[in-house]
Amino acid sequence: MRIGRYPVPAALLTAVLAAGVLVGCGTAPAQPQWLPAPGAAGGQPATADPTGPSATADAAGSSPTPSASPSPTPSPTPTVPPDSAIPRSASGSFAAADGAAGRIGIGARIVTYRVEVEQGIDWGSLEPWAVRRFADRVDGVLAASRGWTESGFHPVTERSVGLNRASWSFRRVGGNSYDVRIRLATPQTVDRLCGQVGLTTAGVFSCRFGTTIMINLRRWLQGADGYPVTIDDYQTSVINHEIGHYLGFDHMGCAGQGQLAPVMGLQTTDLGGCLPNPYPFDEDGRFVSGPWQPS
Repeated sequence: MRIGRYPVPAALLTAVLAAGVLVGCGTAPAQPQWLPAPGAAGGQPATADPTGPSATADAAGSSPTPSASPSPTPSPTPTVPPDSAIPRSASGSFAAADGAAGRIGIGARIVTYRVEVEQGIDWGSLEPWAVRRFADRVDGVLAASRGWTESGFHPVTERSVGLNRASWSFRRVGGNSYDVRIRLATPQTVDRLCGQVGLTTAGVFSCRFGTTIMINLRRWLQGADGYPVTIDDYQTSVINHEIGHYLGFDHMGCAGQGQLAPVMGLQTTDLGGCLPNPYPFDEDGRFVSGPWQPS
């Protein structure tokens, strides 16, 4: 199966709700060699978005379907669960997905990532986000044609963060040797772990510290209040935004009225006249940038 330019691991062929082989969580490795260590002089601090990355919609329109062709069946719109249905806490321990065969993208720097979901979540009437399902979703975001793998075709130069024709590809791993881990966790667990490094997530927001990305289950299921876009687009945006922090990018503002907002923007706070956008690149392969707004 292909999403955009790249083949995706076979696990994406079906929506698998049952977890695959699980492994225990390990200690995160050091920051990748091409970035300063967290907290070092010139290094990138841990980040927590005051409103989280935005739930966003693709600004590109679609052409009308010719009358002679059958209309496609629209995808069902996910039901947004009320606050009362969102699990607030769980065990605080994590299960990790298996590694996936194959590399996503052709970028020079291969980023290995591990996907984890908090154990012991009481899903009630909600459709569970078992670890394999979450891993499939992350894989799909990274494989999208406007995602970070587009850098393999259009390398990124951002002198302010020491990037010169940088490009990335990704490979999911299941062991204790990885570059970054992406965790889906209940609000209390996110608050506790992000709070240990001085970040306030207030039961709602996600954060990134060092080589760990914490995705808040509440917003993963609900999106951002008052930001009327699809849950799928919100999920795409939060993964791309937090991966961007790991790759060395700080927050960016709107570059101009009517332009696409940078995925590194705090889009739910203020679009600044820009159009919502869940991807780091536009449809022509240009990196969507803007004025830096350091955290």
